[in-house]
Amino acid sequence: MRIAFFSEAYDPFVNGVVTSIRTLRASLERSGHDVTIFTPRYGGYEDHDPKVTRLPGVRWSRHHYRLLSPLACNHDVLANGGFDLIHSHHPFTMSRLAERLAAKHELPLVYSFHTMLHEYGQYLPVLGAAGSHLLTSRFRRHCRKADRVVVATRVVRDFLQAQGVTTPIAVVPEGVPPLTPTPDGRERVRRELKLSAATALLLYAGRLAKEKQLGFLLRCASRLVRTDDVRLCLVGGGPLQQGLQAQTERLGICDRVIFSGWVPHGQIADYYAAADVFVFPSTADAMGIALVEAMSVGLPCVAIDRYGPSEVVVDGLTGLLTVFEEGEFSGAVQRLLDGPWLRQRMGEAARRRARDFDPVMTTARLVEVYRQAMAGNSQLHARTAW
Repeated sequence: MRIAFFSEAYDPFVNGVVTSIRTLRASLERSGHDVTIFTPRYGGYEDHDPKVTRLPGVRWSRHHYRLLSPLACNHDVLANGGFDLIHSHHPFTMSRLAERLAAKHELPLVYSFHTMLHEYGQYLPVLGAAGSHLLTSRFRRHCRKADRVVVATRVVRDFLQAQGVTTPIAVVPEGVPPLTPTPDGRERVRRELKLSAATALLLYAGRLAKEKQLGFLLRCASRLVRTDDVRLCLVGGGPLQQGLQAQTERLGICDRVIFSGWVPHGQIADYYAAADVFVFPSTADAMGIALVEAMSVGLPCVAIDRYGPSEVVVDGLTGLLTVFEEGEFSGAVQRLLDGPWLRQRMGEAARRRARDFDPVMTTARLVEVYRQAMAGNSQLHARTAW
């Protein structure tokens, strides 16, 4: 099968969607399929990958991925390509091109709903509440244009159906390769972070951005790190880093919070291994790849009971889910810190749960969705021709 991926986000940009696309592409190719990625061009960045086609892009934000230039919106990048299917990963400018080319070449269109976009209206402050409505109307429109919509969790499927999406929706978790720490990874990272063996470490990994609710996390951490030998490490980077560092100063916990910056993915397993509890305060994730990575290393997780994390984390078994309230969240973390036996039991269950996201299994399920979309598309065009 020859598949065309359309996405605003790809290298050199870093976020969960990019990670998901890379993982899916590699898994599809190992299964014998051919994947070409179409994505905007970034100034100063050059690909050395013949399977990535760069299109003219425009910069709309210093901190976010680029959009497709209006000058490229009518390019027929699939001409003579022999593609079987288009897989769209965003509902914005690249999706409009995907929609047009799917119609022109009579190809099925599959859309992966990776992100709870209506929660990102905060990035359009000029529009106020209208920003969320605009983003909602955009993903609903793209869902209508698709032959199949793919979501990572049942709770997101239910959300889309409540939004009036009638296109068939398939629940296929994001594939997340299990991580294996190096034999001395825990000790090495803790030495680098200047932590004693007795110090409890809370870990967050991901973008330092508004929707991740990291200001909330710091306020929760301030309840924990003042009296006990506890540290919080934030692995990642993003537009909020300086603001978060200033917040630790105001809270009086700057010596208890570690900003490690971006860590190469080949080393991230050792950071998970160095921690005792993984904390994930996001209220806008459709799944939460970092949650699965942490679980694959055997970390119990504390997360907000909303959208994807409410299904990824099995409350009371692989971690704890809480409402978005500082006392509740910090209390759940404290419960795990106070119970080493509970952390061990939940960590073992978390490792088992992470196997449900094995890329081989999830890719096989997605290929079946592709085949359904292709069969439905063929029947539609056969009826139209008749």
